[in-house]
Amino acid sequence: MGSISFWMCLILTICTWHKTFGCTWMRTLPMSRSMFQVFSNNTITVLREMGHVVSREPQITFPYEEYRHVDHFKDDDKIVFISQTLNAIEKLYRSDNYDYFWDQKVVDEFMIDLHRQTSELDQCVKAIRAALPKSDKGVNKNMSLHFKFLKNYLKREEYSASAWEGIRKVVLAHMLRLVTIILTNQ
Repeated sequence: MGSISFWMCLILTICTWHKTFGCTWMRTLPMSRSMFQVFSNNTITVLREMGHVVSREPQITFPYEEYRHVDHFKDDDKIVFISQTLNAIEKLYRSDNYDYFWDQKVVDEFMIDLHRQTSELDQCVKAIRAALPKSDKGVNKNMSLHFKFLKNYLKREEYSASAWEGIRKVVLAHMLRLVTIILTNQ
């Protein structure tokens, strides 16, 4: 009887492990910032440094409505959303057609911080879920379409300086909004 109780307790502990400890990358201690916040702030700083004045303002819209929906997500679903968004941003910058526009060292710093965030959050997501609830899939589909639009915009504009500047501004807005999502949870 005692060994059955032990095994039941062990199984329950393993099954609820991620709920007890949560995503340590996102967790903050009193009077400190999470690693997510630290790396996000670094990424935001680098994105701001990358800014340039361009001859024409790009016409790129920001998915405000999708972020309004995310504000009502459960905490785990917010982490999944943030992970997916950062992965989409990383994929967008992997196109590597910005050589003549930005200093490669600055881009490398941005990509290293972004990759660290995506890897850590991917680990959290693996621990959190197998699939999102049906209600959240519409937001994820719209975000996928948004990033597909950004990729196509770059191609259509032939990866011009003004196109990359537009992308940088939208990505900066995403990064600022993602940090806001986490700050509202605390």
